[in-house]
Amino acid sequence: MLPVRKNGEFSATDASIDRIVTRASAHLDSIARISGRSSNAADGRARSISEPKFWADIAPQSDAPSCVRTFRAAPRSSAVHPGSMSWHEFASNDPSRSAAFLAEILAADVFMRSSGEPSEYATLVSDGLHIAGGVSADRGAHASWNTYLRVPNVDVLCELALANGGSVHVAPSGILGLDRRAMIADPTGAELTIIAGGDDRRTIGAGTLGWDELRSTEPLESVRFWCEIFGWTAVPVAGECGSQSMLFLNGGRAVASIAQALAVESKSRWLPVATVRATALDSAIHLALHAGGSIRIAPHAHAVLQTAAVLIDPIGLEITLGCEPNHRIFAV
Repeated sequence: MLPVRKNGEFSATDASIDRIVTRASAHLDSIARISGRSSNAADGRARSISEPKFWADIAPQSDAPSCVRTFRAAPRSSAVHPGSMSWHEFASNDPSRSAAFLAEILAADVFMRSSGEPSEYATLVSDGLHIAGGVSADRGAHASWNTYLRVPNVDVLCELALANGGSVHVAPSGILGLDRRAMIADPTGAELTIIAGGDDRRTIGAGTLGWDELRSTEPLESVRFWCEIFGWTAVPVAGECGSQSMLFLNGGRAVASIAQALAVESKSRWLPVATVRATALDSAIHLALHAGGSIRIAPHAHAVLQTAAVLIDPIGLEITLGCEPNHRIFAV
């Protein structure tokens, strides 16, 4: 059974969740301070930091854009509550190049881990915090994002998805109470991976994947489905009467936005948002183009992100680029 809600929130207390996240973050931060090699575009010097022994192999980037380091406030680590996004992972035919592209616009570092198998795992680290991961895409598959969302019970929510016109693209797997997951999709085809158990946390602010947006071909149908599944509510953005964007609220907390997909977008999908300071947006777009990327949706006014654009990396991976979400959004 699903946990009982109290005043719109799951019964787990914020304090207990924060303690769990703090412990997990301390462990992950100790892992994060590793490095392969990244080059600084300003002076062309390469630097290397020794890696912990439990990382089998750290491979330097090759034939990929260099990372640009800038001084800025460290991103914040936020508690992950049930019904909230907890991790972003992309699949690409060239994980190291896709990771380097993202690192270029976020001023992050890329670390490649190989276990001696054909696949490899890319980790983006910004100011000592893990912000995203990447794997090799299945042969013939297009580059795409896999967004994880924390839930109390994976199996129950898969049943709810089917009962509400959705689908289960990957059946539940893993150990109950430890790390169980599945992939579900709404009737328009937008996918999310739901996960219960394990350690996770969310980083927000400039230099991270600090927001999420569902770009749907049928927004009303998507709103109906996801609100029914997760107990979310959807509201128009306050003061943006002319905007088609809406907010998903999880017990009063803004967790994502939804917008109508344009004609150039052939399908519904959840896209993470690479968030930067408003003063750095133009520079980030320039860096993306210089790194071989292209623009799918030109910069436009956005109710939550002030200005946003949808970019494509050289491998075909989409990413939304936008300003940090307005502070008033989090006080809805």
